[in-house]
Amino acid sequence: MSYIALAAGIVALPIFFSLAGRFIGLSVMAIWSAATAYFFMPPQNSFRVSHAGDLVALALFGAVGLVFAKTVPKGKQPVRDEPEVPERTPPPNAVVDLEAVLVDLMSASGLSDRLRQRQIEVAPCLPLFRCSYVDAARILSEVLPIVMGDPQLRRVSFNACRRPGVNLLFITGLRAWPLPLQQTIAIGRDAETCERADFPWPSGVRATWFDNGFGRVFQIVVPRK
Repeated sequence: MSYIALAAGIVALPIFFSLAGRFIGLSVMAIWSAATAYFFMPPQNSFRVSHAGDLVALALFGAVGLVFAKTVPKGKQPVRDEPEVPERTPPPNAVVDLEAVLVDLMSASGLSDRLRQRQIEVAPCLPLFRCSYVDAARILSEVLPIVMGDPQLRRVSFNACRRPGVNLLFITGLRAWPLPLQQTIAIGRDAETCERADFPWPSGVRATWFDNGFGRVFQIVVPRK
């Protein structure tokens, strides 16, 4: 229930940031986090959070809020004797550096410290992926708490590829590393043979997951625009 509340907050936060500004957006984020911890996370009716997975989810929720705050455009300053230049907005499916998005999330949430404490390795080279910065932050913030919830997690890896009309992102949480040699390991499957990953994804995005025997693989499909 707490994950659903935070997922709903991730959907609502961009609306508050875009319509009411950074101050109101950050205030809503803080109130939402506190209310989720108080009403939905054990022990209930207390601001104390007892489960490590809930702490990770709250931290990533706060990190996503800070990412949204960075994307709110600043007000224009009047310029004398010069025509007003319209703002340029990047296309919705611009190429984003997933490594930069992950670094922002980790630095804002303290996730890097938890990874270090649990001795979890993150793949050193993350791929470029065609989607918006905000969508990438939302995708990572939804998947990473689930991946981090595996007590045997040893490594998180990221891969990307393209198919006609869509871009695919694979996020894998491995329970064993390095992987055994001379053994067939599935790195992707048809959606019909996988479980659906139901999150409030960005518009048009869908995802599935499966377990290949060594870890859970999330397959995120982002349509090209």
